[in-house]
Amino acid sequence: MHFALRPQLHGHDTFAAFAEAHGLGARDLIFTQRILHETFMQDSAAQVLFYDDFCDGEPTDVAVDAMLTEIRKLDFDRLVAIGGGSILDSAKVLALDSDADVAGLFEAGVQPGRKVGLILAPTTCGTGCEVTCVSVFDFPAIGSKIGKAFDAGFADHAVLVDEFLSKIPYPVFATSSADALVHAMEIYLAPKASPYTDMFCMAAIKSILQGYMRIVEHGRAVIQQDARAYLIASNMAGIALANVLAGGVHAIAMHFGSAHHVPHGEATRLFLPPVFKIYYRKAPEGKISEIAQVITEVLDLPQDGTNPFDALDALLAKVVPTKRLRDYGMAEGDVGPYAAKVIETQQRLLVNNYVPLSDTDIAGVYTDLM
Repeated sequence: MHFALRPQLHGHDTFAAFAEAHGLGARDLIFTQRILHETFMQDSAAQVLFYDDFCDGEPTDVAVDAMLTEIRKLDFDRLVAIGGGSILDSAKVLALDSDADVAGLFEAGVQPGRKVGLILAPTTCGTGCEVTCVSVFDFPAIGSKIGKAFDAGFADHAVLVDEFLSKIPYPVFATSSADALVHAMEIYLAPKASPYTDMFCMAAIKSILQGYMRIVEHGRAVIQQDARAYLIASNMAGIALANVLAGGVHAIAMHFGSAHHVPHGEATRLFLPPVFKIYYRKAPEGKISEIAQVITEVLDLPQDGTNPFDALDALLAKVVPTKRLRDYGMAEGDVGPYAAKVIETQQRLLVNNYVPLSDTDIAGVYTDLM
């Protein structure tokens, strides 16, 4: 068993409090989006590099190469990344001490050090990547998203700022928080899970489900009241993810998201219910029964044999609505090739499944959602 918590964790109510506590100034480079800078950071003396100058969606290897070219011209001591998972994942690579492009950095065995300090502050409540060392990029040339762990990718400081959730659009909140739920549920079942990851995962699962029930009962206004709870739940799931990789839900979502340009959290939310229904059908008496019990308790399900993962599916449909796969552009004829592509490109994730998923199982997941 191995467990580590690398970055120091900090929490602040506002960006101003964060900037004062960490002494942000002219030798710092803030890496963020324009709208975030205009909303929260206009008074900062720090230098700024805008993610949206290079990419208007999730990062591709080509876009990050352009970022690397630009950032290597700049002189700064600390990189302060403020944004969603795309920005934080990119920042981990931008801080590396290397002249290689993304393709070179993603080659097996390549582990450069870090040339500057690194602070990561999330503005969504999903990926938890402020506490991980993994960067995930889309590689359009091979038609899939690929992730790599960099030893130097861990931040020095991970900072949770309540204020950053005050302007989050509901769809971004919904899909990012669902991704945190997926992280926690997948890692809880992973073969390499430990009592420590279990503790963080179960706390995150309960917190997010309780928050979703509050949304159903009281409306979306409660999200701001629960902002800190969502940030902490996402962070807890991220701490688990820094120690144990996710599994089949993410593996299937990686290829689909790349092929149809679907945001990561939306893609993982799509595939969570059908994958866990397969798990529950194949091995209901194993560790998944503990997640089933939590769903039963939090959702207050009747003790009449109701499948808790059917109930979870129904809850997610209310809080995080999605579309059928055909509405994203997937065709019936894509099912077999997509399943084969997942098997070919996502073994680093598939080995973490609760029970093995065959290409037939994966094809069935796609078919069920068509």
